[in-house]
This record gives sequence, C-alpha cells and structure tokens, in this order.
Amino acid sequence: GAIVGGLILGVVLNYVTAYQMLHRFADLREGQRLLVHGAAGGVGTAALQLGRIAGLQMFGTASKPKHKLITSLGATPIDYRSENFVERINQLAPGGVDCVLDPIGGKNWLASYRCLRSGGTLACYGASSAVVEGKLSAGLGFATLGLLKLIPGGKRAYWYNVKSLRDSHPDWFREDLTKLFTLLRDRKIQPVIAARLPLREAARANDMLEKAQVSGKIVLLPQP
Repeated sequence: GAIVGGLILGVVLNYVTAYQMLHRFADLREGQRLLVHGAAGGVGTAALQLGRIAGLQMFGTASKPKHKLITSLGATPIDYRSENFVERINQLAPGGVDCVLDPIGGKNWLASYRCLRSGGTLACYGASSAVVEGKLSAGLGFATLGLLKLIPGGKRAYWYNVKSLRDSHPDWFREDLTKLFTLLRDRKIQPVIAARLPLREAARANDMLEKAQVSGKIVLLPQP
C-alpha cells in the first residue's frame, strides 16, 4: 500500500525528470559522458540507473560517505566538499562531458557549463543553493542561466520543470512514463529508499533532505 505508493511517486517525479533530461533534452547516446550533481539523491540515483541502461560513462558528485552508492550505480564519484569538480572532470573526461544535470543553481551552473564539451547540454532543474544563500542568490542564478544561453560555442543550457513539460508535451510524458513502468516491472530500475518514516515525522524527513543526510528517497508512511 503505502510503500508501493511511495515507489510509484518516485517513478513519476524522479525517473520522469531524469529520463526526460537525459533523452528529451540532451538526447544522449551510448558511450557519451554524463555528470550528475547530487548523485545520491532521488533524481540523481534515478539518472545513474537510467544512464547505466543507456551505456553512458558517468560521474557523480556527492559527499564521501555516499561514494559507495555512486560506484555501485556505475559512476565515478567526485567529492564536492574536498575536490574541485571542474578540475576532476578535466582529468577524468578530457574534452568535457556531453551532459550535466545540475539541481544546485547559483554559481554552480557556471562551473557545470565549463565541464561541457562543444555541443553539450546543461540541464538545470533546481536551485538548492538558494536555500542557503538566500533569494538574491537564486535571482542571480537564473540571470546566470539566461547569460549562458547567449554564449556562442555550441553548448546548450536549459531549465527543466516536469509540470511545464508535461503540459506542453503530454505525448512525451505518456510515452516516457510507459517506458519507465516497463523498466520497473522488469526490475531494470529500482528506486533507492533511504528511509521509511511515519507521516508524523515529515518535518524530520524534510530536515534530513535539506541537510543532505540521506541517499535516495524518503517514504512517508501513514499512521495506522
């Protein structure tokens, strides 16, 4: 019941987001390179699972305790706290990556853009840095995204919102959701569940997410 409902919600929100950024926006192909920020989170783990199915060469930023998970999902982990991810990508993927998924925002978008090869795609789908740095930082971040779109050189930068894309391309949403449920049925994807908490602990769950204390999703269970 509740657990199944949580898994279905994870597919709808996390896997559709990851799938559409990888395949609708970036149109990635086998052997291409992907950098995922927040790689141990819900969308991040979904992207790594889908990227492995697609045969991508993957890199993921996360704190050190989460590197084992990143490796198990087929990606090379990068410690964003102790390593400069732009420098690490230059070492690990000379010439740059084909796609970066960035939910952080602010100055991170600019650094992510620098990791792209010519023709690469930066998919921005969040601005978590604004939670820490304030509303002004968020505004500057979106201004940065606008400027990135104007830079010549063949790189692309997009803002992704699952609701907007669903409304503008309902056919895509139906097709992608069908593919994802087939992958789930065949156990080719498996949502990473970090914790199962009673609904009364929703505030605690939100605090855990904000402090990056979990890997994957938190499922809230209704009280009996």
